[in-house]
Amino acid sequence: MKRSLYLLLLLCCISVNGQSFENSWQGHYSYNNVIDLSFSSEKIYGASENAFFTYDLQSNEINKVSTINGLSGESITTAYFSEAAQKYILGYENGLIEIYFEDTKQVQKVVDIVNKPTIPPNRKRLNHILEYNGILYISTNFGISLYDINALEFGDTYFIGANGSQIEVRQITIFGEYIYAATDSGIFRAMINNDNLIDFDQWESVINFNWAGVIAFGDDLYAVNTNRRLYKYNGNSFSLQTQVAQYPRPLEDLRVNGSYMVVVNEDKVHVYDDQLVEILEIDALEEYPDIEFNAAMILNNVIYLGTKAEGMLEAAFPTPTTATQILPDGPLLNNTFALKAIPNELWVVYGDYNVGYNPYPLDNRGVSHLQEMSWVNIPYTEEFDAKSLVHVTVNPSNTSQVFVSSFFSGILQIEDNEPVNILNTTNSDLESLDIGIPTYIDIRIGETKYDNNGDLWVLTSKVDNGVKVLRSGGQWESFPVSEIIGDFLNGENALSKLEITDGGIKYIATQSHGVLAFDETRSQGSRFISMIEEEEGNLPSTDVRALALDKTGNLWIGTSNGIRVYFGADNIFNDNNPQTNEIIIVEEDGVPKELLFQQQVTDIEVDGSNNKWIATSSSGVFFMSPDATETLAHFTKDNSPLPSNTITDIEIDSESGRIYMGTTKGIVSFQGTATGPKESLENVYAFPNPVRPGFSGNLSITGLTNNAIVKITDIEGNLVYEATSEGGTLLWDLTAFGRHKVASGVYLILIANEDGSETKVTKVMVVR
Repeated sequence: MKRSLYLLLLLCCISVNGQSFENSWQGHYSYNNVIDLSFSSEKIYGASENAFFTYDLQSNEINKVSTINGLSGESITTAYFSEAAQKYILGYENGLIEIYFEDTKQVQKVVDIVNKPTIPPNRKRLNHILEYNGILYISTNFGISLYDINALEFGDTYFIGANGSQIEVRQITIFGEYIYAATDSGIFRAMINNDNLIDFDQWESVINFNWAGVIAFGDDLYAVNTNRRLYKYNGNSFSLQTQVAQYPRPLEDLRVNGSYMVVVNEDKVHVYDDQLVEILEIDALEEYPDIEFNAAMILNNVIYLGTKAEGMLEAAFPTPTTATQILPDGPLLNNTFALKAIPNELWVVYGDYNVGYNPYPLDNRGVSHLQEMSWVNIPYTEEFDAKSLVHVTVNPSNTSQVFVSSFFSGILQIEDNEPVNILNTTNSDLESLDIGIPTYIDIRIGETKYDNNGDLWVLTSKVDNGVKVLRSGGQWESFPVSEIIGDFLNGENALSKLEITDGGIKYIATQSHGVLAFDETRSQGSRFISMIEEEEGNLPSTDVRALALDKTGNLWIGTSNGIRVYFGADNIFNDNNPQTNEIIIVEEDGVPKELLFQQQVTDIEVDGSNNKWIATSSSGVFFMSPDATETLAHFTKDNSPLPSNTITDIEIDSESGRIYMGTTKGIVSFQGTATGPKESLENVYAFPNPVRPGFSGNLSITGLTNNAIVKITDIEGNLVYEATSEGGTLLWDLTAFGRHKVASGVYLILIANEDGSETKVTKVMVVR
């Protein structure tokens, strides 16, 4: 008989038990791909994919600005710093403009273009920003928009195509009395002081064709077309007779710095003097032989290079030989596929497969490891040719040993952050799928997991012996999935996720056969049970994407079409008709609805208090109570620092309670309080300690017993905070009962367990 759970869904409640979520977030973004470079008199600004950093030219200090600070997390396409206004302007793929105020560090969003219904979404991209007399001339995929950077308001928009049509403007420049625009339909110009430039008839065509950039340099005008040729303007047009150079790759950046013109292609940076003599060409540097470029600029006899994978590089100009890397700490990439957390560490992989579990085109993306609050990035190597890395397992008895699943190459073994081996068909019992070509090797490894005996269980897709185990003694053993699915190799047959109960039952998520339960102790032919749809399991879809065992032994199942729970996962082989259970919510209108109905669930995690964290492919993260009777919070990109509502994975650090959320646009983490309670107060500690100037988060007090009573006083004994823990961690917002921030000084943290039989005192230093 099916059991249904009824709950009242609370809408977007961003607090739990009176504790605010403000200041509980951290960003873990990659800044390796520097899209654009700008500078002020004091700083360099490096715009990456969806965040930016500043580099102080005097102190060499690097500061990061991301969704944690108010950015949108959308895709940045151009950036510009206004020295006169002391504002940094970011332009985005979707037409959004964000203005960062250097004095207040605040971010203002300008959504006029985003919300303009007359402009198609694919034409809202912002390509370039030019400032002239306090007005920003913004090149877009629909035309030119004017924005007053001081009044913070839009002016006119110029649609300069034929009959006022929308055309793609890549770059504009001011030369003499004219404004020139490089577009996909030619180069156009108009008198800059003409008050009627909104009239398309005021714009004249200089030359047709498709142009990537245009720039005024000295007494001349130059332009680059999409055939990768640089031309000088002859007073009437751009012609073959005025061609200056031809490049092997398309234009990435075209700018003037003082008496130099800089032309950037993906593979080279070219610098020309005021006589148009190429005085520098950079295609590689000693430490970076395979460098790829996005942007470059010259400042104070230094050339700064914005690269696609190495962040920003600083080198002497005009004779660079070596380079200094200027790069905020972060992972390799933002496009996260899977995470793995262990106490005080996080592993990240970026390889992927599509919704049909196809890993092609294959990628070589490496691994990232957050350790001791800093990132170690482990690049792909040809020696250990592991492509499309999709999962990480850490050896619980030796956390320096890590096994990384490749959905093409086998299992990459890493020790002490160095690849040391790859398990494949030559040195293990791993098997390749069979396409009838003996030389073709394709080993598609899904999740791996250790059991309580120290045996490593391995899922392999598209082979009959899809369930394998590497025993702690080094022996392999295989189990055929065809025992339960007779035509397994003839359809969609990926095996992706794995959970192991305390009793040793293995639960396996499949692409098209629901959930499989496996008990190796039973005889062949009776070792598997399947839960599929309707009468055979009540799943909303046979495509299962997530599995999680909670602390009461129940199995939570996320599918491409909703969520289910199976109660008593260890007893499934004693259940004559195993059925999963839907969760019914009663909304404000009184109509019962199924929780996450028809939504694709990508992950489910259980925290130390048995709360459920549910990731979705399009609706962000749901934070739910242990029995799903209450939605504690619903995090989206609109009400939290999430850069995207497409959540690829969630992991929870059981020691600190920090919840890591991986998305297609980067990783953010939330400091939760739901760590598992400890048996005693012996290992209580507070962090960060000391609290340094500029820290805006919460102080975490961890290692608590359940229902521990916590009081915090200043050194004179004045009470500033009091609470009772729920689990192993408590957060203090560093205020006196929420009224005002506490002053600098030493604070005593007085702790007693629930019955008062054990006490603990620790201290924290606060420095304002």
